[in-house]
Amino acid sequence: MYEVRRGDYCYKIAQDNGISYDQLLRQNPGLSCVNLQVGQSICLIPQSPSWDDWKGNSGWNDWNNNAGARNLDSCRPYVVKEGDLCSRIAAANGLTFSELVDLNENTPNWNGCKRLYAGQQICT
Repeated sequence: MYEVRRGDYCYKIAQDNGISYDQLLRQNPGLSCVNLQVGQSICLIPQSPSWDDWKGNSGWNDWNNNAGARNLDSCRPYVVKEGDLCSRIAAANGLTFSELVDLNENTPNWNGCKRLYAGQQICT
């Protein structure tokens, strides 16, 4: 997750965080780049070789082509509440536990499911 700062704009946010502008837009459906607000949360999923490898295998294609499946190139911000568990967050957002972990593996402040804290912003 990324919090918009004064002077930010979409291209700068993408470039500063090692992703393309198009990728930023895919990860944040409905994001209005002309109306960014200071403090607004934006999902950022940096690309890594392991992410690309996972997407490139047949398991990704099978999972991604299932009806109702979520696309892991996009995420919706979620703010962890007191008592939240990864399994419950995942289920409430149409994800498996593993998908939730994979989706957040490269996000800032992610320390795994055993270290969730109230107010933490994660991707779902």
